[in-house]
Amino acid sequence: MRISRIIIALSVLITVAIGGCISGGEKPPEDLLEPRENSEAGVTISATYLPDITDATAFEIKVTTHQNYDDDFKNNSYLRDSSGKTYQALSYEGEGGHHASGTLRFPKIESKRFELVIQNVAGVKERVLKW
Repeated sequence: MRISRIIIALSVLITVAIGGCISGGEKPPEDLLEPRENSEAGVTISATYLPDITDATAFEIKVTTHQNYDDDFKNNSYLRDSSGKTYQALSYEGEGGHHASGTLRFPKIESKRFELVIQNVAGVKERVLKW
């Protein structure tokens, strides 16, 4: 009788421990971590959500093109949450060139679904990247 109680208690502890490891606590769903990409008019823009930045909603931006590209995404990007509210970019820190890259930051939002909208790059009015 005592052994069966110990086995049951251990089973419960193991189940709780495995459940905690699988859920990962505060980590975002894997889908949020996948880069989003838009390729139009000879310019490819890739954006990766950066969940570890606690004071902002941020993205790593990568641009691939056959010519030098130097744009301040702060001025041509905004974030739209699932309710339709928009947020202007706070900053963009990056480098230009054929493989331009940088970090684009917005105010912290609580929405789990959102869109990064990048406007007027290589004649493309809007590029919408969805999470």
